[in-house]
Amino acid sequence: MQKLSTIARTLVGFLFIVSGLIKANDAVGFSFKLDDYFAADVLDLPFLLDYSLPLAVFICISEIMLGLAVLVGAKMRLTAFSLLAMILFFDGLTFYSAYFNKVTDCGCFGDAIKLTPWESFTKDVVLSILIFIILAVHSKVKYQTKKENLKVLPVALALVALFSYFVLDWMFPVYFTISLFLLVGLVNKFLVKEIRETILAALTFITCIAFSYHTYSHLPLRDYRPYAIGKNIAIDMVLPEGAIADVYEDVWMYEVNGVVNEYTTKDKPWEIEGATFVDRQTKLLIEGDHPPIHDFSIESDDFGDITDSILAAKNAVLFVMYDLTKSDIKGLQKVQSLMNYLAEENVSLIAMSATTESQMLEISEEAGVSFPFYFTDETTLKTIIRSNPSMLWLQEGTIVGKWHHNDFPSADDLMHKYLK
Repeated sequence: MQKLSTIARTLVGFLFIVSGLIKANDAVGFSFKLDDYFAADVLDLPFLLDYSLPLAVFICISEIMLGLAVLVGAKMRLTAFSLLAMILFFDGLTFYSAYFNKVTDCGCFGDAIKLTPWESFTKDVVLSILIFIILAVHSKVKYQTKKENLKVLPVALALVALFSYFVLDWMFPVYFTISLFLLVGLVNKFLVKEIRETILAALTFITCIAFSYHTYSHLPLRDYRPYAIGKNIAIDMVLPEGAIADVYEDVWMYEVNGVVNEYTTKDKPWEIEGATFVDRQTKLLIEGDHPPIHDFSIESDDFGDITDSILAAKNAVLFVMYDLTKSDIKGLQKVQSLMNYLAEENVSLIAMSATTESQMLEISEEAGVSFPFYFTDETTLKTIIRSNPSMLWLQEGTIVGKWHHNDFPSADDLMHKYLK
Protein backbone atom coordinates (compact mmCIF):
# COMPACT_ATOMS: atom_id res chain seq x y z
CA MET A 1 0.00 0.00 0.00
CA GLN A 2 2.88 2.35 0.75
CA LYS A 3 4.30 1.91 -2.77
CA LEU A 4 0.85 2.50 -4.26
CA SER A 5 0.58 5.66 -2.18
CA THR A 6 3.96 6.88 -3.47
CA ILE A 7 2.82 6.33 -7.06
CA ALA A 8 -0.45 8.15 -6.34
CA ARG A 9 1.37 11.06 -4.68
CA THR A 10 3.75 11.37 -7.62
CA LEU A 11 0.96 11.40 -10.21
CA VAL A 12 -1.27 13.77 -8.26
CA GLY A 13 1.61 16.08 -7.41
CA PHE A 14 2.82 16.40 -10.98
CA LEU A 15 -0.70 16.96 -12.36
CA PHE A 16 -1.63 19.55 -9.76
CA ILE A 17 1.58 21.52 -10.32
CA VAL A 18 1.15 21.51 -14.11
CA SER A 19 -2.58 22.26 -14.00
CA GLY A 20 -2.15 25.10 -11.51
CA LEU A 21 0.76 26.59 -13.41
CA ILE A 22 -1.02 26.58 -16.77
CA LYS A 23 -4.00 28.34 -15.23
CA ALA A 24 -1.75 30.79 -13.34
CA ASN A 25 -0.13 31.62 -16.68
CA ASP A 26 -3.51 33.07 -17.66
CA ALA A 27 -5.41 33.67 -14.43
CA VAL A 28 -7.53 36.36 -16.11
CA GLY A 29 -8.66 33.83 -18.70
CA PHE A 30 -9.44 31.31 -15.96
CA SER A 31 -11.50 33.98 -14.17
CA PHE A 32 -13.57 34.35 -17.36
CA LYS A 33 -14.22 30.60 -17.20
CA LEU A 34 -15.39 30.98 -13.59
CA ASP A 35 -17.72 33.74 -14.79
CA ASP A 36 -19.30 31.16 -17.11
CA TYR A 37 -19.93 28.84 -14.17
CA PHE A 38 -21.36 31.65 -12.03
CA ALA A 39 -23.73 32.82 -14.79
CA ALA A 40 -27.49 32.81 -14.27
CA ASP A 41 -28.09 29.92 -16.67
CA VAL A 42 -25.47 27.69 -14.99
CA LEU A 43 -24.93 27.88 -11.21
CA ASP A 44 -26.67 31.24 -10.86
CA LEU A 45 -24.19 32.73 -8.36
CA PRO A 46 -24.06 36.38 -9.47
CA PHE A 47 -22.60 37.57 -6.15
CA LEU A 48 -19.38 35.70 -6.98
CA LEU A 49 -18.82 37.46 -10.31
CA ASP A 50 -16.96 40.31 -8.62
CA TYR A 51 -14.58 37.82 -7.02
CA SER A 52 -13.80 35.68 -10.08
CA LEU A 53 -10.21 36.87 -10.45
CA PRO A 54 -9.21 36.47 -6.77
CA LEU A 55 -10.85 33.03 -6.76
CA ALA A 56 -9.02 32.09 -9.96
CA VAL A 57 -5.67 33.09 -8.49
CA PHE A 58 -6.48 31.28 -5.22
CA ILE A 59 -7.31 28.04 -7.06
CA CYS A 60 -4.17 28.23 -9.23
CA ILE A 61 -1.87 28.82 -6.27
CA SER A 62 -3.63 26.18 -4.15
CA GLU A 63 -3.13 23.56 -6.85
CA ILE A 64 0.59 24.28 -7.14
CA MET A 65 1.14 24.35 -3.39
CA LEU A 66 -0.82 21.15 -2.81
CA GLY A 67 1.01 19.49 -5.69
CA LEU A 68 4.39 20.25 -4.14
CA ALA A 69 3.22 19.42 -0.61
CA VAL A 70 1.97 15.96 -1.58
CA LEU A 71 5.22 15.22 -3.42
CA VAL A 72 7.41 15.96 -0.40
CA GLY A 73 4.99 14.72 2.25
CA ALA A 74 4.50 18.12 3.88
CA LYS A 75 1.63 18.58 6.38
CA MET A 76 0.06 15.41 5.02
CA ARG A 77 -3.15 15.52 7.03
CA LEU A 78 -3.92 19.06 5.89
CA THR A 79 -2.67 18.32 2.37
CA ALA A 80 -4.65 15.10 1.94
CA PHE A 81 -7.95 16.57 3.15
CA SER A 82 -7.39 19.76 1.11
CA LEU A 83 -6.82 17.66 -2.00
CA LEU A 84 -9.98 15.71 -1.23
CA ALA A 85 -12.05 18.88 -0.77
CA MET A 86 -10.72 20.38 -4.00
CA ILE A 87 -11.26 17.27 -6.12
CA LEU A 88 -14.78 16.72 -4.77
CA PHE A 89 -15.56 20.31 -5.68
CA PHE A 90 -14.21 19.73 -9.19
CA ASP A 91 -16.07 16.41 -9.44
CA GLY A 92 -19.34 18.14 -8.72
CA LEU A 93 -18.61 21.01 -11.08
CA THR A 94 -17.53 18.89 -14.03
CA PHE A 95 -20.35 16.37 -13.56
CA TYR A 96 -22.91 19.17 -13.48
CA SER A 97 -21.31 20.67 -16.58
CA ALA A 98 -21.29 17.36 -18.41
CA TYR A 99 -24.73 16.13 -17.40
CA PHE A 100 -26.52 19.39 -18.16
CA ASN A 101 -24.15 20.35 -21.02
CA LYS A 102 -23.57 23.80 -19.57
CA VAL A 103 -19.92 24.89 -19.74
CA THR A 104 -18.41 22.94 -22.63
CA ASP A 105 -14.78 23.50 -21.62
CA CYS A 106 -13.85 23.28 -17.94
CA GLY A 107 -10.65 25.29 -18.31
CA CYS A 108 -8.76 22.64 -16.31
CA PHE A 109 -5.65 23.23 -18.41
CA GLY A 110 -6.47 26.74 -19.61
CA ASP A 111 -6.48 27.08 -23.39
CA ALA A 112 -3.60 24.60 -23.72
CA ILE A 113 -5.80 21.48 -23.67
CA LYS A 114 -9.46 21.46 -24.57
CA LEU A 115 -11.45 18.76 -22.77
CA THR A 116 -15.11 17.96 -23.29
CA PRO A 117 -17.25 18.02 -20.13
CA TRP A 118 -17.28 14.22 -19.88
CA GLU A 119 -13.52 14.03 -20.46
CA SER A 120 -13.04 16.56 -17.66
CA PHE A 121 -15.27 14.58 -15.34
CA THR A 122 -13.45 11.32 -16.17
CA LYS A 123 -10.10 12.98 -15.47
CA ASP A 124 -11.38 14.18 -12.09
CA VAL A 125 -12.74 10.73 -11.20
CA VAL A 126 -9.30 9.20 -11.85
CA LEU A 127 -7.70 11.90 -9.70
CA SER A 128 -10.29 11.21 -6.99
CA ILE A 129 -9.27 7.54 -6.85
CA LEU A 130 -5.61 8.51 -6.51
CA ILE A 131 -6.42 11.04 -3.79
CA PHE A 132 -8.46 8.49 -1.83
CA ILE A 133 -5.40 6.22 -1.92
CA ILE A 134 -3.29 9.08 -0.55
CA LEU A 135 -5.89 9.80 2.11
CA ALA A 136 -5.98 6.14 3.21
CA VAL A 137 -2.32 6.14 4.27
CA HIS A 138 -1.63 9.84 4.83
CA SER A 139 -0.86 9.30 8.50
CA LYS A 140 2.10 7.08 7.58
CA VAL A 141 3.65 9.66 5.25
CA LYS A 142 6.05 12.06 6.93
CA TYR A 143 7.97 15.02 5.58
CA GLN A 144 10.50 13.31 3.33
CA THR A 145 14.22 13.07 3.82
CA LYS A 146 16.73 13.85 1.08
CA LYS A 147 16.96 10.15 0.22
CA GLU A 148 13.17 9.83 -0.12
CA ASN A 149 12.97 13.00 -2.23
CA LEU A 150 15.52 11.55 -4.63
CA LYS A 151 13.10 8.69 -5.27
CA VAL A 152 10.02 10.85 -5.89
CA LEU A 153 11.03 14.28 -7.20
CA PRO A 154 13.07 13.14 -10.25
CA VAL A 155 10.14 10.98 -11.39
CA ALA A 156 7.71 13.87 -10.95
CA LEU A 157 10.07 16.19 -12.84
CA ALA A 158 10.36 13.66 -15.66
CA LEU A 159 6.55 13.50 -15.91
CA VAL A 160 6.37 17.29 -16.02
CA ALA A 161 9.03 17.34 -18.74
CA LEU A 162 7.26 14.73 -20.86
CA PHE A 163 3.91 16.47 -20.47
CA SER A 164 5.43 19.86 -21.26
CA TYR A 165 7.26 18.66 -24.35
CA PHE A 166 4.70 16.36 -25.93
CA VAL A 167 1.41 17.93 -24.82
CA LEU A 168 1.98 21.58 -23.96
CA ASP A 169 4.81 22.37 -26.38
CA TRP A 170 6.13 24.66 -23.65
CA MET A 171 9.09 23.91 -21.42
CA PHE A 172 8.56 26.64 -18.82
CA PRO A 173 6.67 24.25 -16.46
CA VAL A 174 9.88 22.23 -16.25
CA TYR A 175 11.93 25.27 -15.18
CA PHE A 176 9.24 26.33 -12.71
CA THR A 177 9.09 22.85 -11.18
CA ILE A 178 12.88 22.78 -10.88
CA SER A 179 12.73 26.08 -9.00
CA LEU A 180 10.20 24.58 -6.58
CA PHE A 181 12.39 21.52 -6.02
CA LEU A 182 15.40 23.80 -5.44
CA LEU A 183 13.39 25.53 -2.72
CA VAL A 184 12.83 22.13 -1.13
CA GLY A 185 16.57 21.44 -1.19
CA LEU A 186 17.52 24.84 0.25
CA VAL A 187 14.92 24.65 3.01
CA ASN A 188 16.03 21.15 3.98
CA LYS A 189 19.70 22.12 3.96
CA PHE A 190 19.64 25.38 5.90
CA LEU A 191 16.62 25.19 8.21
CA VAL A 192 15.87 23.09 11.26
CA LYS A 193 13.26 20.34 10.93
CA GLU A 194 10.64 22.07 13.06
CA ILE A 195 10.08 24.96 10.62
CA ARG A 196 10.87 23.40 7.23
CA GLU A 197 7.30 22.64 6.17
CA THR A 198 5.99 26.07 7.18
CA ILE A 199 8.83 27.98 5.51
CA LEU A 200 8.56 25.85 2.37
CA ALA A 201 4.84 26.63 2.15
CA ALA A 202 5.54 30.35 2.60
CA LEU A 203 8.27 30.42 -0.06
CA THR A 204 6.12 28.45 -2.50
CA PHE A 205 3.24 30.85 -1.92
CA ILE A 206 5.47 33.87 -2.59
CA THR A 207 6.83 32.27 -5.77
CA CYS A 208 3.32 31.53 -7.05
CA ILE A 209 2.06 34.99 -6.18
CA ALA A 210 4.99 36.57 -8.01
CA PHE A 211 4.33 34.50 -11.12
CA SER A 212 0.58 35.19 -11.08
CA TYR A 213 1.17 38.92 -10.57
CA HIS A 214 3.62 39.02 -13.47
CA THR A 215 1.23 37.35 -15.94
CA TYR A 216 -1.64 39.54 -14.71
CA SER A 217 0.37 42.76 -15.02
CA HIS A 218 1.68 41.87 -18.46
CA LEU A 219 0.45 39.01 -20.66
CA PRO A 220 0.59 35.20 -20.40
CA LEU A 221 4.06 33.82 -21.08
CA ARG A 222 2.58 31.27 -23.48
CA ASP A 223 -0.45 32.14 -25.61
CA TYR A 224 -2.50 29.13 -26.72
CA ARG A 225 -5.34 31.13 -28.22
CA PRO A 226 -5.99 31.54 -31.97
CA TYR A 227 -4.96 35.20 -31.61
CA ALA A 228 -1.35 34.48 -30.65
CA ILE A 229 1.49 36.38 -32.32
CA GLY A 230 2.13 34.91 -35.77
CA LYS A 231 -1.49 33.83 -36.32
CA ASN A 232 -3.39 35.19 -39.33
CA ILE A 233 -6.95 36.07 -38.36
CA ALA A 234 -8.31 36.04 -41.92
CA ILE A 235 -6.89 32.59 -42.67
CA ASP A 236 -8.08 31.15 -39.36
CA MET A 237 -11.62 32.34 -40.06
CA VAL A 238 -11.90 29.92 -43.00
CA LEU A 239 -12.39 26.17 -42.76
CA PRO A 240 -9.58 24.27 -44.49
CA GLU A 241 -10.35 22.18 -47.54
CA GLY A 242 -11.79 18.79 -46.69
CA ALA A 243 -13.20 19.91 -43.34
CA ILE A 244 -16.42 18.27 -42.16
CA ALA A 245 -19.45 20.57 -42.12
CA ASP A 246 -22.17 20.56 -39.46
CA VAL A 247 -25.16 18.35 -40.25
CA TYR A 248 -28.55 19.78 -39.37
CA GLU A 249 -32.08 18.47 -39.56
CA ASP A 250 -35.32 20.40 -39.75
CA VAL A 251 -37.93 19.30 -37.23
CA TRP A 252 -41.48 20.25 -38.22
CA MET A 253 -44.30 20.57 -35.73
CA TYR A 254 -47.78 20.07 -37.16
CA GLU A 255 -51.11 19.72 -35.42
CA VAL A 256 -53.09 16.69 -36.59
CA ASN A 257 -56.49 15.95 -35.07
CA GLY A 258 -55.77 18.32 -32.17
CA VAL A 259 -52.39 16.76 -31.33
CA VAL A 260 -49.05 18.44 -32.07
CA ASN A 261 -46.45 15.98 -33.35
CA GLU A 262 -42.88 16.31 -34.56
CA TYR A 263 -41.92 15.29 -38.08
CA THR A 264 -38.78 15.20 -40.17
CA THR A 265 -38.57 16.66 -43.65
CA LYS A 266 -38.76 13.14 -45.07
CA ASP A 267 -42.18 12.71 -43.44
CA LYS A 268 -43.53 15.66 -45.50
CA PRO A 269 -46.08 16.58 -42.81
CA TRP A 270 -47.50 19.35 -45.02
CA GLU A 271 -48.98 16.61 -47.19
CA ILE A 272 -50.93 15.11 -44.29
CA GLU A 273 -54.62 15.81 -44.73
CA GLY A 274 -55.90 18.27 -42.14
CA ALA A 275 -52.40 19.01 -40.75
CA THR A 276 -51.81 22.55 -39.46
CA PHE A 277 -48.32 24.05 -39.29
CA VAL A 278 -47.24 25.02 -35.74
CA ASP A 279 -43.50 25.58 -35.76
CA ARG A 280 -40.18 24.53 -37.24
CA GLN A 281 -36.85 24.02 -35.46
CA THR A 282 -33.41 23.22 -36.76
CA LYS A 283 -31.44 20.66 -34.72
CA LEU A 284 -27.75 19.88 -34.95
CA LEU A 285 -27.31 16.18 -35.66
CA ILE A 286 -23.56 15.97 -36.20
CA GLU A 287 -21.14 18.68 -35.18
CA GLY A 288 -18.49 19.16 -37.82
CA ASP A 289 -15.22 21.06 -37.87
CA HIS A 290 -15.04 24.73 -37.01
CA PRO A 291 -12.41 27.30 -37.94
CA PRO A 292 -10.17 28.42 -35.05
CA ILE A 293 -11.74 31.89 -35.30
CA HIS A 294 -15.45 32.09 -36.04
CA ASP A 295 -16.77 35.17 -34.27
CA PHE A 296 -14.41 38.01 -35.18
CA SER A 297 -15.98 41.14 -36.64
CA ILE A 298 -15.54 44.92 -36.44
CA GLU A 299 -18.65 47.04 -36.93
CA SER A 300 -19.93 50.57 -36.50
CA ASP A 301 -23.20 52.39 -37.13
CA ASP A 302 -21.52 54.78 -39.57
CA PHE A 303 -19.40 52.38 -41.62
CA GLY A 304 -21.03 49.00 -41.08
CA ASP A 305 -18.85 45.89 -41.09
CA ILE A 306 -15.22 46.83 -41.80
CA THR A 307 -13.68 43.47 -40.84
CA ASP A 308 -12.39 42.57 -44.30
CA SER A 309 -10.80 45.96 -44.95
CA ILE A 310 -8.96 45.91 -41.61
CA LEU A 311 -7.68 42.37 -42.14
CA ALA A 312 -6.49 43.33 -45.61
CA ALA A 313 -4.71 46.50 -44.46
CA LYS A 314 -0.92 46.58 -44.78
CA ASN A 315 -0.73 47.91 -41.22
CA ALA A 316 -3.56 48.05 -38.69
CA VAL A 317 -3.41 48.81 -34.98
CA LEU A 318 -6.29 47.45 -32.88
CA PHE A 319 -6.86 48.82 -29.40
CA VAL A 320 -8.98 46.38 -27.40
CA MET A 321 -11.16 47.49 -24.50
CA TYR A 322 -13.71 44.75 -23.93
CA ASP A 323 -15.39 46.64 -21.07
CA LEU A 324 -14.67 50.33 -20.71
CA THR A 325 -16.21 50.40 -17.24
CA LYS A 326 -13.31 48.18 -16.12
CA SER A 327 -10.58 49.74 -18.27
CA ASP A 328 -7.49 51.21 -16.69
CA ILE A 329 -7.82 55.00 -17.02
CA LYS A 330 -4.10 55.60 -17.49
CA GLY A 331 -4.13 52.85 -20.09
CA LEU A 332 -6.89 54.67 -22.02
CA GLN A 333 -4.82 57.84 -21.93
CA LYS A 334 -1.86 55.89 -23.36
CA VAL A 335 -4.15 54.71 -26.16
CA GLN A 336 -5.10 58.31 -26.93
CA SER A 337 -1.44 59.35 -27.03
CA LEU A 338 -0.48 56.55 -29.43
CA MET A 339 -3.49 57.24 -31.64
CA ASN A 340 -2.56 60.92 -31.87
CA TYR A 341 0.99 60.04 -32.89
CA LEU A 342 0.07 57.37 -35.42
CA ALA A 343 -2.82 59.32 -36.95
CA GLU A 344 -0.48 60.91 -39.52
CA GLU A 345 0.93 57.55 -40.62
CA ASN A 346 -0.40 55.06 -43.14
CA VAL A 347 -1.91 52.89 -40.42
CA SER A 348 -5.53 51.88 -39.83
CA LEU A 349 -6.38 52.74 -36.22
CA ILE A 350 -9.31 50.95 -34.59
CA ALA A 351 -10.59 51.07 -31.00
CA MET A 352 -12.77 48.03 -30.25
CA SER A 353 -15.22 47.60 -27.39
CA ALA A 354 -18.48 45.91 -26.45
CA THR A 355 -19.48 48.71 -24.08
CA THR A 356 -22.76 50.55 -24.61
CA GLU A 357 -22.65 54.01 -26.19
CA SER A 358 -23.80 55.83 -23.04
CA GLN A 359 -21.08 54.14 -20.98
CA MET A 360 -18.52 54.94 -23.68
CA LEU A 361 -19.33 58.62 -23.48
CA GLU A 362 -19.17 58.64 -19.69
CA ILE A 363 -15.83 56.80 -19.46
CA SER A 364 -14.32 58.76 -22.37
CA GLU A 365 -15.15 62.02 -20.62
CA GLU A 366 -13.71 60.77 -17.32
CA ALA A 367 -10.49 59.59 -18.97
CA GLY A 368 -10.20 62.62 -21.23
CA VAL A 369 -10.12 60.59 -24.47
CA SER A 370 -11.99 61.25 -27.70
CA PHE A 371 -11.34 58.44 -30.18
CA PRO A 372 -14.28 56.65 -31.89
CA PHE A 373 -15.16 53.06 -30.99
CA TYR A 374 -16.11 50.08 -33.12
CA PHE A 375 -18.20 47.21 -31.83
CA THR A 376 -16.88 43.65 -31.38
CA ASP A 377 -18.42 40.89 -29.29
CA GLU A 378 -17.20 40.99 -25.67
CA THR A 379 -16.32 37.30 -25.51
CA THR A 380 -14.25 37.68 -28.68
CA LEU A 381 -12.39 40.67 -27.25
CA LYS A 382 -11.67 38.78 -24.02
CA THR A 383 -10.30 35.91 -26.09
CA ILE A 384 -8.08 38.11 -28.25
CA ILE A 385 -6.06 39.56 -25.40
CA ARG A 386 -6.42 39.67 -21.62
CA SER A 387 -5.43 43.27 -20.90
CA ASN A 388 -8.05 46.02 -20.74
CA PRO A 389 -7.00 48.15 -22.63
CA SER A 390 -4.49 46.44 -24.87
CA MET A 391 -3.02 46.73 -28.35
CA LEU A 392 -2.40 44.51 -31.38
CA TRP A 393 -0.46 45.30 -34.55
CA LEU A 394 -1.71 43.50 -37.66
CA GLN A 395 -0.05 43.26 -41.05
CA GLU A 396 -2.47 41.93 -43.68
CA GLY A 397 -4.36 40.07 -40.97
CA THR A 398 -1.30 38.57 -39.29
CA ILE A 399 -0.72 39.48 -35.64
CA VAL A 400 2.87 40.73 -35.38
CA GLY A 401 2.65 42.31 -31.93
CA LYS A 402 0.51 42.22 -28.76
CA TRP A 403 0.88 44.45 -25.71
CA HIS A 404 -0.62 44.84 -22.26
CA HIS A 405 -1.27 48.50 -21.46
CA ASN A 406 1.57 48.32 -18.93
CA ASP A 407 3.91 47.43 -21.79
CA PHE A 408 2.79 49.78 -24.56
CA PRO A 409 5.92 50.63 -26.58
CA SER A 410 6.67 54.22 -27.50
CA ALA A 411 5.37 55.48 -30.83
CA ASP A 412 8.96 55.84 -32.04
CA ASP A 413 9.68 52.18 -31.26
CA LEU A 414 6.53 51.12 -33.11
CA MET A 415 7.44 53.24 -36.12
CA HIS A 416 10.98 51.90 -36.21
CA LYS A 417 9.98 48.24 -35.89
CA TYR A 418 6.83 48.04 -38.03
CA LEU A 419 6.96 50.99 -40.42
CA LYS A 420 10.66 51.15 -41.20
